[in-house]
Amino acid sequence: MSTHDLNRVYTRRLSELLSGENGTVALALLQKLGAAGPAARPAPTPAPPTDPDTVGVWHREGQEYVRDAARRDEWRYWADLDRLPLTPGHRRTVVLGESAARGYFYDPAFSFASVLDGMLGSVTALADVDVLDLARTNANFGDLERILLESAGLRPDALLVYAGNNWNNIDLTPDQTQRLAEALREGGYPAAGRLFQDFVVERSGRFLDLLAVTAAGCGAPVTLVVPEFNLADWEDERSLVCPVLPGDAGARWLRLRARTLDALEAGHHEEALGLARELARLDGGTSPVSGRLLARAAAACGDEATREQALVAAKDAAVGLFTVHSPRVLAVVQDEMRRKAREHGFHLVDLPRLFREAADGALPGRRFHLDYCHLSFEGLALAAAAAASATATALGGTAPAPAGLVRAASEPAPAQSAAAHLLAAVHNAHYGQPAELLRHHLDRALELDPGIAPRFEDYLDYQTRTAPHWMCASYERSAVLPQFARYLVAGDTRLTGKLADHTLREAMVEALAAAGVDVRDRYEKLLIAEQAGDTVDLLADHAQATTFGERMGAAIGNGAAYLLARDLTSEFHLVVDDPADTVLTLDWRLPRPRTGEATVTLTVNGKPCAEQRLGTTWTKSSLTVPAALLRRGRNVLGIAWPLPEAAGDEQIAAGAAALERGALPQSLPAHGHLFAFTAHTSLARGAS
Repeated sequence: MSTHDLNRVYTRRLSELLSGENGTVALALLQKLGAAGPAARPAPTPAPPTDPDTVGVWHREGQEYVRDAARRDEWRYWADLDRLPLTPGHRRTVVLGESAARGYFYDPAFSFASVLDGMLGSVTALADVDVLDLARTNANFGDLERILLESAGLRPDALLVYAGNNWNNIDLTPDQTQRLAEALREGGYPAAGRLFQDFVVERSGRFLDLLAVTAAGCGAPVTLVVPEFNLADWEDERSLVCPVLPGDAGARWLRLRARTLDALEAGHHEEALGLARELARLDGGTSPVSGRLLARAAAACGDEATREQALVAAKDAAVGLFTVHSPRVLAVVQDEMRRKAREHGFHLVDLPRLFREAADGALPGRRFHLDYCHLSFEGLALAAAAAASATATALGGTAPAPAGLVRAASEPAPAQSAAAHLLAAVHNAHYGQPAELLRHHLDRALELDPGIAPRFEDYLDYQTRTAPHWMCASYERSAVLPQFARYLVAGDTRLTGKLADHTLREAMVEALAAAGVDVRDRYEKLLIAEQAGDTVDLLADHAQATTFGERMGAAIGNGAAYLLARDLTSEFHLVVDDPADTVLTLDWRLPRPRTGEATVTLTVNGKPCAEQRLGTTWTKSSLTVPAALLRRGRNVLGIAWPLPEAAGDEQIAAGAAALERGALPQSLPAHGHLFAFTAHTSLARGAS
């Protein structure tokens, strides 16, 4: 056989093998092997910016930096400044950061930099310091590095960085995904999560090294602000339960969770504490649920040290599981920031320590935070005062007392603070926070400025209507206000898409009623007019997705063509005008692998309605809901799925193979699949 013929054989056999079940994995491994070379840690040396006349969204025109009209769509992420303040003869402090530094919810009225600027301006010796606000909402490592290098052209006298909440969003290299795949095979998601967090720490250290090198090139001292998380209040949304565990550990974890909850409800706190510890050991620290339950039990037992450790573990648990979760700074990244500050001689503003001192040791919560990481004005003022004191020292002056700077800070007008609390309530709701926290922000908004009530009514209108926000006059009324315009952007469907946020809307109705504004009847009539009908799609976002994460299926990467039930119960919202017998048609199944069928239960407003045996093949079912179980207005349909069988090992192997292919694993188990779920009133009437 000739060489030419042999090459044809090789090509044909390779094609056959690569087109097989493991072909994509084999191809990915060949590509990685071909690209492999000496592993070298990138040196922290700055590269020149691509356009030396650009800083952020500002472009040089003569001696000024003017906002670039060609980048108007990006303006809302930055300071609302037509020109950067570059006063001749003044010293310059450049502020870099993310949305927390933007003063999210107060922006553009107030930001970390604007509060800092006001404080420095109140000190005579620092009146010649211009604060240049280059913080950007949603900034990632690449954004921060680009802005850092661009800002060097402004010849800053000091650099201040308040970032870290977005540092979990790293771009993985092929080598890193392979290492994650191996860790997942050997130690499950606990091992993969720890390794991912190691990668985040390494990437954070590289940015801080680059910051040090860039600052040294400018001769500018650095002040680094370590972010803090809302440990006391924040709960991860309900779809973020527990990742796939090996063997039958997933089913055992779910049973143990139920026992822990029962013990807490019964007031058996010591028993609950022991069960929660066992739960956390079983999931290896990968579930925010076990951490929160452990914290609840520890608090009930008066064990504050365990409570704090458990809340930190709950906050860190989701990072590295390839799931949707709110931004947050890892405890190990906070430690890395402190270590790098010592190594490079940065001035440090440590918000975890600062907030605890201000609250007499209490954990950070709603006093200093409006949500997970964005600060209340009190928190913003405390952080800015500490930064102003550090900046004064960095510039060679005498550090003013932070307490005096806080007292001298210009506070927002009541209308501005009210708007911030209203927006915080909306944002909290869309991350699945409880009604009590939503009411706190709503009540506070109305207390600060009763004139905010029409904005509540606007939200109830445009969020309830089926028409897109931008088609609603109520949306236009709110969106023209500066703070609302920053948050409610028609083109950002993540923030303006329809959700089943009934907890928020009903909390708004109740808060308005408590303030003497009764809109209940008008709201319920609108809800029925817009969302009731003879045929209702219960898989539409406005009928089942209460949060950003649920709308995305709770996972990052390629989604499924059907709904994945991430917990043992799923809820759907059916709006009814006149209660009547209603037929539910479902295309559904249980996930593989499973031997035989299992029972799935349907409830209506908490009451049993029907049972159905399901297997792993798609099944079309029709179930009738009697009119007696329904009520006018919103009804909650619940589906209770059976416990999983011992399928964890297969799912972990599939996740490792996905990482090898360069894809992201489905780390959260699914307990049920729904392709279609529709309510038909007309069918029931026709049948009768």
